[in-house]
Amino acid sequence: MEFKDAVNLLNKSMIYCMSLASKELFHSNLWAYLIENDHQFIKTFIPEFNFDNYIDEKITVYREKLHRDIAIFLKRKDGLDEHIVIENKIKSLPSANQLEEYTTILEKHAFYKGILTGIGNNILDFTKSEKLNGKWIYRNYEAISESIRLLASKSQSENIIRNLQLINEYCDVLEAINCCLNYYLSSSLGRLDYSCKELYNLRIADVYKKLKGSDFLSFVRKEQGYFESICSKEYFSSGNISQNFHNGKATLDVRFSNWKDENTPYKLIGVQLEDNQFRIVVERNLRFEKGKDADYLYNLYKDVWFDDSYNSKVKERTILGYTTTMKARKGKKYDSYLTDNYCFVYQYFDICEENNTYENLLELIKHFMKKASLLLEKI
Repeated sequence: MEFKDAVNLLNKSMIYCMSLASKELFHSNLWAYLIENDHQFIKTFIPEFNFDNYIDEKITVYREKLHRDIAIFLKRKDGLDEHIVIENKIKSLPSANQLEEYTTILEKHAFYKGILTGIGNNILDFTKSEKLNGKWIYRNYEAISESIRLLASKSQSENIIRNLQLINEYCDVLEAINCCLNYYLSSSLGRLDYSCKELYNLRIADVYKKLKGSDFLSFVRKEQGYFESICSKEYFSSGNISQNFHNGKATLDVRFSNWKDENTPYKLIGVQLEDNQFRIVVERNLRFEKGKDADYLYNLYKDVWFDDSYNSKVKERTILGYTTTMKARKGKKYDSYLTDNYCFVYQYFDICEENNTYENLLELIKHFMKKASLLLEKI
C-alpha cells in the first residue's frame, strides 16, 4: 500500500475513526472477539499452533486478566493446563521484567507462549533477550492483518461470516496504519526526528512520537553497561533509562539518582530529551531543606554542570557551546518545575538536523553522564 493511498483510506474509514477512542484497546478487543468466535485466529499470533494437542471446547479468551491485554486459557489432551499472553504494544515498549513476570503460572495454567504485537522492529530486542529465553515472539501489524484476512475467508463461524466485510475493512485499516507509521519511521531511520505532518490530521502523531522515542531508547539501552561502569549501583539501574509522554511530546530520560521514596531525601542528575530539547537536569526534594528553592539548586551546579555564561539577550544563544532557543523566565538562566515533592532544574540546547543522529546523540548522552558521575558525591 502506498503512503498517500493509506492516508486517504484512513481519512474516509469509519472503523478507523472508531479505533481512535482507545487505540490499543480497540485492536485488542477486536482480536479477542475473533478468537472467541473462531479459535483458528490463534494462528494469527502463533502460526505454528497445533490444535491437535488441545481440547477445542476448553479454549477460553480473557481481556485484561491480571493486566494481560489478552490471555487465552488452554487445556491439553494430556491434561496439562496452559495459557497464551498477547500484549499489544503500538504506543510503547514493555520492560523485560514485565514480560518475565507474565511468563509465570496464571491461575494454575502454565505459560505456553507470549506474543508482542506492534509496529517497527525495536520490539525484537525484547524477544531476543536471553532472560526471556525464546518465550516471546513478535508479530507486526502487517502480518496480523494478512493472517486475519486469510483466516476470516475460510472461517465457518456464523459471526465471522456475517461480519466478513467489516473484518476485511478492518484489515485494510490495520495495513494503512502500519503503512503510515512505517513511512515516517523509515524516513527518519537512525535520526531522532519527530516530524510527521500528515499524522496530526490522522490523530496518530502521538503514536509515531512514542514509537520513535522507543526506537531511540532501544539504541541507548544497548550501552547500559557503559552507564553501569561509571556509576555505583546506588545511583543507577535499568529503570534509570526510561520514556514518558507529556503534552504531546516524547520524553526520554537517562539519569543517576538515589531516589527511594517521596519521604526520603534524594538527588538526581542526568539528561532528558524532550521533543527537540536536549536537557541537562538536576532534581531534589527540597522540602527537606527549608528555605531552599530552584535558585539554590541552580547555584549548586552552575559552572560545573549548568552554563552560567548563558545570555538570553543575544540573538544567537548557546548552552555549553550548543545552539539553544531557550528563553530565560524572569531573568533566570534556567528553567524549572517546583512541586511539593521535588524541584527540577534544567537548561537545554536544541536537537536539530545537524546533530540528531542516534550515534551523535548517544555520544552526547555518554559525555554528559560521565560528567554527571563525577558530581554525584561532590555536590
